[in-house]
Amino acid sequence: MDARKTTSTAPESRRARRESTRAAILQAAREAWAERAYDDIGLRDIAGRAGVTAAMVNRYFGTKEGLFREAVGTRDPSPPGLDSIDPAEFGPAIASLLLDGGHKTKMHGADDTYDPLLILLRSAASHSARPVLRDYIEHTVIPPLADYFGTDDPAARERAVLTLSLVLGINVLGRMLEVEPIKTAEDDPTAGPALKNILGAMLQAAADTHSQGETTTDPSPDRSPSR
Repeated sequence: MDARKTTSTAPESRRARRESTRAAILQAAREAWAERAYDDIGLRDIAGRAGVTAAMVNRYFGTKEGLFREAVGTRDPSPPGLDSIDPAEFGPAIASLLLDGGHKTKMHGADDTYDPLLILLRSAASHSARPVLRDYIEHTVIPPLADYFGTDDPAARERAVLTLSLVLGINVLGRMLEVEPIKTAEDDPTAGPALKNILGAMLQAAADTHSQGETTTDPSPDRSPSR
């Protein structure tokens, strides 16, 4: 056996094992927190899923919060091709994604399902998880939407936040609580055209509001009392 070959490949093999172990822990954490809230999942639960010890989880990620932060990640949950969506079609396009199952995202392949918004929804009520989730919302979720609405628009952030509130609300009612008619519309894209039209109009209002206090609709009639 060539000693030089053995020496050169051994570090690479150890590195590959470390990367594989780390990836397995991270995937197990994402699966666990997509099913249950932050406070309901312990490091031992995640270690068991990954086939390692809790000490190994601590070794790779330090703390539960550290692992949670990486599980949430910095993945942009914006729909693919957001920048290419015509602002005049923003509402219908996003409504179709939400009610046709387009919100179910994948990272790199069929075996690596990763939905950070679902993790967020599961753990939003957790005091311990809240700082991580707030950072994710502030630094990863809001900026792409605000940029889409226009960096020169002083109300772009407000529009992004309100759009996000609708998106998260749809996910809560449909995916988590299975409230009708959202649940049926998500399961059967042909079942909810009226619902899609209503949601599309609500989302379109955010795209059509170009500055704070100014909309594309006609101003309200003068309601001052007659003299």
